[in-house]
Amino acid sequence: MSNSQKSRREFLQQASVMLAVPFILNCRTDTSAQDKSLGLLDEIKKNAINDPSSEWWGAKDAPPNVGFKTTLATASDQAPRLRITVTVYQSDGKTPAPNILIYLYHTDAYGIYGRTSEHRHGKYRGWVLTDTAGRYGIDTIMPASYPSSTTAAHIHMTLTGKNLREDWIDSILFEGDRFLTTRDRVIRKGGFRFNPVLKLEKDANGVLAGVRDIRL
Repeated sequence: MSNSQKSRREFLQQASVMLAVPFILNCRTDTSAQDKSLGLLDEIKKNAINDPSSEWWGAKDAPPNVGFKTTLATASDQAPRLRITVTVYQSDGKTPAPNILIYLYHTDAYGIYGRTSEHRHGKYRGWVLTDTAGRYGIDTIMPASYPSSTTAAHIHMTLTGKNLREDWIDSILFEGDRFLTTRDRVIRKGGFRFNPVLKLEKDANGVLAGVRDIRL
């Protein structure tokens, strides 16, 4: 073998190793970031309510792949589509609150939660983890009022953080609901949280869209 052929082979071998190094480092970085995210969620879930006698909580059931967006509805759902965008703020109402785990659930288009073989909160339940700007988004359907009731349609929510015990906050309500009362507005608009009564508008795709900001 000539010296030139040998040198070329050695060069290619060295180049292959050098090209592989960034790939290996990137893989390690991604894995490390994933581990960090899983570790964070584990830390947050230490503050989840785990009381078998209470049926309102759900942070403890959060899966490991929680992101800042979740889709609860499917293409086959026969109900108006709903998209909610949110920012969670610290107690000052201005500083974004990242890494807050939100658990939410609501009734189906007939006002029912869990049916046979489903979780008691039904299939419209999920989790989101606020991003660095405190944001999260929900794509779902419009819930219905309970059958034979005058309770306004709503979405239940709990918040959990590394330094926040899981807390059941005011439900999301909807402007124009025929069962929305003055008492609903007085109780829910008072206190330290933003108004949870959403004004919905249809976007270009016919999806009902609203904003529900939260102050811790």
